[in-house]
Amino acid sequence: MKSEELTPVLLVSATEAECVPIMQKLSGSKTLLPYLYSGTLHGLPVELLISGIGSVATIFRLSQTVLQRSYSRAISIGIAGSFVNHVNIGETVQIVEDCFADLGIDDNGRFYNLREAGLPCDDFDCDLIINPCPTASSHPKLRGITVQTSSGSEKRITKLILRYFPEVETMENAAFFYVCRKTNIPFASYRAISNFVEPRNRKNWQTEKAIKNVNDSVIQLFSDSIIQ
Repeated sequence: MKSEELTPVLLVSATEAECVPIMQKLSGSKTLLPYLYSGTLHGLPVELLISGIGSVATIFRLSQTVLQRSYSRAISIGIAGSFVNHVNIGETVQIVEDCFADLGIDDNGRFYNLREAGLPCDDFDCDLIINPCPTASSHPKLRGITVQTSSGSEKRITKLILRYFPEVETMENAAFFYVCRKTNIPFASYRAISNFVEPRNRKNWQTEKAIKNVNDSVIQLFSDSIIQ
């Protein structure tokens, strides 16, 4: 079957900086919209969406895209912070469960999610969003949390660890999971570790290494026909 007859895979990245290596690899690259590109990767048609940073931008732009176009699968790529030391800086991981970790109320220093607070809550937005069909790659499969303020103080980090026992943190991943689950699109999320979640110290970050590694990993998945 010719590539133009196949339903494309949607790649999703918060920023262009996090997907430059893949953008450079796209054959026949075309700009469909200022934030949406198309091309082929190892013979498979793909479209690449720049969603913007954070859950609000991601939900808006991703929903707008998938409700107007058809995709066989969606793949999120980017960087993440790690809470654990059993993954290395620069290592690519697959996030398989996530949640909106700061969606709720603060009651005099105690956090309650929407369900705990007795507020309306739909299927996925309170406790946990699970990917029911992650891709069969060898990358570590980890538990994530999604926040709207990147964690950078001991007090905040401790609270998140005690409540969620997270392994990685992003600002978009639960939003990506949410839209894909709601629209019934098979999906996977690949992130490379740029830093450990600790009191903020950008000197310890290895962003360029993480970006290169996660892009190389996803390109290899296409090459190995793990993503089709």
